[in-house]
Amino acid sequence: MKHPLLNEDSKHYSMFDGIEAIERMEQMFSIDDLMSWAKLTAMKYRLRIGKKDECSKEVAKIKTYEEYYVYLKNKKEFK
Repeated sequence: MKHPLLNEDSKHYSMFDGIEAIERMEQMFSIDDLMSWAKLTAMKYRLRIGKKDECSKEVAKIKTYEEYYVYLKNKKEFK
C-alpha cells in the first residue's frame, strides 16, 4: 500500500534535510502513537466540516487520515 500522507506535490512538509515531517514522526513515535494521532486528526476534520474549508476538501482530509490509520494497522500486523 502506498503511503497516504507522502505527496510529491506537497514539499512544504519537507524538512531542512529533505526528510518529510511524517517520516520524521514515524522515526520518533510508535505505530500505536501514530494510529491514535491519525484517528484523532480524522475526527478533528469531521467535527469542523464546513467551518473552514469546502466540505469536499475536508472529506478528502478525513479520507486521507483514515487511510493512514489503515496503512499503519497493516504495517503493525505484518511486523
